Amino acid sequence: MFYLGEYEEETAKEIRSYLDGAGLKVETRPCLVMEEETTYALKDKLSGIKELIEDTGQIEHYISALRSVLPQATLDNFEELFLKELDPLMMETRDKILALSKNPESSSHEEGESLKFGSEEWMNSAIFVSRARNFAGMIMFQNGIKVGEPLENKLDDPVLEISVDHPEGYDPKPEQKRCNVDFYLEKAVNIFVDEFTTPLARDLDDEFWDAYPTEAQRLKVLGLLIEKLATSPTSRKMDFVQFVEECTLHLEDGGSSLNVDGEDAAEDLARVLEKNGVVKWKGDLLKWKSKD
Repeated sequence: MFYLGEYEEETAKEIRSYLDGAGLKVETRPCLVMEEETTYALKDKLSGIKELIEDTGQIEHYISALRSVLPQATLDNFEELFLKELDPLMMETRDKILALSKNPESSSHEEGESLKFGSEEWMNSAIFVSRARNFAGMIMFQNGIKVGEPLENKLDDPVLEISVDHPEGYDPKPEQKRCNVDFYLEKAVNIFVDEFTTPLARDLDDEFWDAYPTEAQRLKVLGLLIEKLATSPTSRKMDFVQFVEECTLHLEDGGSSLNVDGEDAAEDLARVLEKNGVVKWKGDLLKWKSKD
């Protein structure tokens, strides 16, 4: 069987529906997979972080905003107060846009036009909110801060854990550097396709080509190679050394070329042909059976 790939369950179902529709023989096998993510961070008090990072202005802005809103914040309004303290203009514009979407008559036409966000502005807004949430969560966790409880002096010189992209850039290696390795166990589905049915890839729906171009191309290429190998030579027989040489494909299309090298899989390809009654393989000789 030809291994097409490993996919999430819903994606695997969709791919299989396309392949089944074209007549390809498919097998799916559920499995568990482990994803690994390695991140690096500097963990120290703010005073120590300042010795390692040149510009801590944004960090201090976050801390100042937290120091300002936490004394009067509740669980219900903390995030809103924090975001507005960080960037009141952006949040004011967001509130007006949300109000306008609920009630188009709440603003004049001129005001409505001025409030329109482009895609880049919405992206920047989303990034701003995400970073603010992550920072607030990190600093409150690291310093045992809870909304609604006395802040005391926990933000005077708080402990921070700041992600860094290039830990190798520090020389000498700072003692504050941490390496975090996270593993995620997930369900997945492996898809296998019967090699002998891959010539039917020519009948795959155009939607499949649009959604899964890599998979479609691989199936089509394998199908072309299988068709070539299944075609009987004039003598109807071939020694295995010759067959290995035949397990290649070269096509020209205008200024583009397509090359397939299947020599390392020659034995498996020969078994595919034998299993499907195309050849008889005995010793070092392959004989193509009559179509009659």
